[in-house]
Amino acid sequence: MQVFVTRKIMARKRCNDGTDKGCSSLIPGQYFANKTHDGALEILQSSGEPLYLLPFIWWERMEDGDILLA
Repeated sequence: MQVFVTRKIMARKRCNDGTDKGCSSLIPGQYFANKTHDGALEILQSSGEPLYLLPFIWWERMEDGDILLA
């Protein structure tokens, strides 16, 4: 799915082995994402590990208009 970010938002970074690497920001733009089994959005980036938005965060951001899904 495509994700459009309209405002800078924070997302969690996670290594491929499942360990947490802190937060990173998503700048406004278009991203591709997958929905994980726990409802989070896995934002795929051209370089580096994917970023994750937890369900309660991305639903709230959608209501505010900060994220659009297509």
